[in-house]
Amino acid sequence: MICTDVSFDPGKQIHGCKRFITVDLLGLVLRVLVTSAIVPEPAGAKLNVHVLAALSDER
Repeated sequence: MICTDVSFDPGKQIHGCKRFITVDLLGLVLRVLVTSAIVPEPAGAKLNVHVLAALSDER
């Protein structure tokens, strides 16, 4: 996935995209969420966990 929303996070001095990665206990990647840099870390982490929980409920 290519992040088309490019922005600037003044708190972390990041320009571009942020990546939120969810892994299991073995370190295997379960999900990667790419957002614009303006999305705060708590909001991105919550979104990543909620989507992962919804995917596990479907199984």
